Amino acid sequence: MAWRLFFAAILAPCPLGTALAVEFPYVAYVNSADVYVRSGPGRDYYPTDKVQKGEKIEIHRHDPGGWLAIRPPRQSFSWVSSRHLDPLDDRLAVVNSGRVVARVGSTFSDVRDVIQVRLEKGEQVELFDSPATDSPWCKIAPPAGEFRWVFSKFVDSELPADVARDEREAAGESDPTDDASEPQGGVRLASGAQKVAREPRIATRQAPRVDIANESGRQRELDRIDLELSAMVVEEITTWSFGPLGERANALLEQAQTPSERGRARQLVDKLARFEDIKKRHDAIRNPQQAAPAGSAGATAAARTVVDPRFDGVGRLAPVVSQRPGSPQFALIDASNTVVSFITPAPGVNLRPYVDKQVGVNGQRGYRTDLQREHINVQRVTLVDVQRR
Repeated sequence: MAWRLFFAAILAPCPLGTALAVEFPYVAYVNSADVYVRSGPGRDYYPTDKVQKGEKIEIHRHDPGGWLAIRPPRQSFSWVSSRHLDPLDDRLAVVNSGRVVARVGSTFSDVRDVIQVRLEKGEQVELFDSPATDSPWCKIAPPAGEFRWVFSKFVDSELPADVARDEREAAGESDPTDDASEPQGGVRLASGAQKVAREPRIATRQAPRVDIANESGRQRELDRIDLELSAMVVEEITTWSFGPLGERANALLEQAQTPSERGRARQLVDKLARFEDIKKRHDAIRNPQQAAPAGSAGATAAARTVVDPRFDGVGRLAPVVSQRPGSPQFALIDASNTVVSFITPAPGVNLRPYVDKQVGVNGQRGYRTDLQREHINVQRVTLVDVQRR
């Protein structure tokens, strides 16, 4: 999107200042934890996501009442009727009708009332995940021209001082004036007060940005990463190391400008994640004690993989009590009441009937660094016959 010069009226009190002329878009930072991102410029619009303190956002417009139109955060998505899309591959689809409505999605519920953009026939969209064959709706990455909104008092032009300090510490730069103890936090299961994770201070150290200004250059970088990955995986599995490749691929995903470019970058990120998972499983099975300490997420994941490879997670489903907004409501626990994975149901999945039962789940696996545990966005749940296992 081209950069344009707007002349903005004086807004409501705003930490960003009240300059009479602002060049859009510009970068700013969230100054508070758990800030709601909304589908429109007002509290009457439903929330779509949350952003965290220190997170960088891209502001495209100042709206009345102190609301800032921002580029949708990376986890944002929209909904399109499946009958209006023809899949091209796992990550791209083409619109097969004219003036197709894109509805703003929310990670908090299935609400999809807000419409900002209409898609034209032949336009390509990036699929947020593989569409279900029997679903009337398809989840896509927000199309061009679609925004989200945050309230201006939660945004500053500079990175918050405590987050900047944490980034310096993460880079190995000590601050001799900072001798405060680190706060503790976490979650507990509803059945007891067992502490399962420490809540770290917020740190938003990001992968280094790949400074490539045009799409052809970014495509060449994607080709290089893919080639380096192919060369790596033909070697002995114990030599695999995906950290630098993952940083470069994620940086390219952040800079992608078109659905096609984003789709290819996301495919590469997913491909790296699959190989990294293979490496972790191999290390855990080969030497589980060395690969992960007893009771850790890696050790339990290895045990789960050996016991029943049909599922992405196996265990007794337990409700979770947490004092932190956005924490998962469920967890899989093993026979010793240790958390194997935290669980979040996908839209339409009801986990309540399975509480306190042995289940196997399938879905999108990830890792919550704030909880120091594996996390699964569950799309299917199955009762497991314990005797047969």
